[in-house]
Amino acid sequence: MKSKIKFKLNGITFEIPSTCLKTTDYWGVPLANPTISIGRKEIPLIAKQFIKAKYPNLLVWGKSSVFANGNSSDIYVCNPDGSEMDWHSVEFRTIKSFIENLRGGRYNGMEDIYEYAEWGTTDTGTALDFGAKYITVNPKAPFGTWPDVKRMLIDMMEGKYVWGVITLEEAINRVKGYSIKDAVIQKAIGEMA
Repeated sequence: MKSKIKFKLNGITFEIPSTCLKTTDYWGVPLANPTISIGRKEIPLIAKQFIKAKYPNLLVWGKSSVFANGNSSDIYVCNPDGSEMDWHSVEFRTIKSFIENLRGGRYNGMEDIYEYAEWGTTDTGTALDFGAKYITVNPKAPFGTWPDVKRMLIDMMEGKYVWGVITLEEAINRVKGYSIKDAVIQKAIGEMA
């Protein structure tokens, strides 16, 4: 089992891998004050812990990606029944605001540059270095999860897709065409009842 470190931010205790604690600089020289480096992989961990602490009934997923000259973290959160959250709800705005404050900076399209954000601090004053370049917070479940499949099945049966109104059996076959696993489809059907 990997070792973990804990820190407090906004009154909530978070737990991340101990490799995030930096006690030396790039050249191995000890730092006068250790820092916590929060990268793209830690953002989903922190987001899940924040949401579970503040809104334990909400469903949450997270992933991270690396691409040329950068990285990103994507957070998905939805209501307990799998439905999309209201973009303007207090809950979603609170979640989005907290998570986006962990971003490493912003892209400035006017000048075509990336502007790095200032470091943050924990509740006890330890410096937080934010390394995720881009963070997206989505008020719905990710594609292929049971809430998304539930939405697809209902929308297909209500005729919201180009082929018009179809039966549940036809909708299931269409969903299978998206390479969705049978177990996920069965969970979605069970949640529809």
